[in-house]
Amino acid sequence: MFAFDPVQERAWVLHFEPGDYLRASFLDHRATQHREISGWVLSRAELDAAMAGETGRRPLHWLFHIGHCGSSLVSRMLDLIPGVLGLREPLPLLALAHGRGDPATESWRTPLVSLLARGFPDTRAVVVKPTSVVTTLAPRLLADGGRGCLLWVDLQTWLATMLRDNELTSAVLDTEHLRLASLELDLPATSDGERVARAWLAEQLRWQHLAADPEHAPRLLDLDFATFLADPAASSACLAAHFGLEVPAGWARMIKDSGLLGRYAKDESVQFDAGERERELAAAAANHAGAIAAGIAWAERAIAQAGTHHLQERLRPRH
Repeated sequence: MFAFDPVQERAWVLHFEPGDYLRASFLDHRATQHREISGWVLSRAELDAAMAGETGRRPLHWLFHIGHCGSSLVSRMLDLIPGVLGLREPLPLLALAHGRGDPATESWRTPLVSLLARGFPDTRAVVVKPTSVVTTLAPRLLADGGRGCLLWVDLQTWLATMLRDNELTSAVLDTEHLRLASLELDLPATSDGERVARAWLAEQLRWQHLAADPEHAPRLLDLDFATFLADPAASSACLAAHFGLEVPAGWARMIKDSGLLGRYAKDESVQFDAGERERELAAAAANHAGAIAAGIAWAERAIAQAGTHHLQERLRPRH
């Protein structure tokens, strides 16, 4: 299901092959530009009838993330495991996040989750990497089963990442109302650095609340991208095990031969490795030092006010 319209009660369905999913960094219009892809429109009634009694649903797991923290790379690395179908940023999930609280939109969650879990004949598990703001729906998406991981970076790194580009900053600020929903973060945040820091802290607090729920806690994994980069083979194997998957023999060699660590995960034609990442972050940190300092200072005050002192160690790089 490529998209749905809760007002008109209809969905757009496209015929994707495994290779279409493998190449797609975003399951939106960008995933349809490399070839002619057939599709059709179904009414909600037709969709429900087509799915009635359908069996063979695959295990469905979730790679949640805070945004621009290496999630595309991690998702593509999991694609190397035989039997894994990686779905990156399905558009209907974003619609669900933006329509939260609207009964007409929320009524699509159950059929959407069922469709995401269909897979192909050789699919052993489906791993969805949603858009970052979809993390706000994590409790509801995990209610249908499966396991979840939150991928994140420390606040200092995230501030440098998001403040280096006006579009990235605007994307965070434009979704504040979603990210802050149902959270008590009363400390005023006015500057861009403070507001971006508040969005980062909101994601951390939401995940902490979820992990405190005995129903969800055993199915959750918390992963710092810096830890992942320090040993990609071991970290990805650990994540795979969390999802009930086993990496093949020669996993480290397979990762190296894939070239994933030397390319930009969202666009494989662009060379981008850990060294280039560090250079970009260093330049951004220098250019936005004042805003980064303001954001970290705000977070320190907010954490002290909330009594969540254990999050202090996440404000700066540990590696």
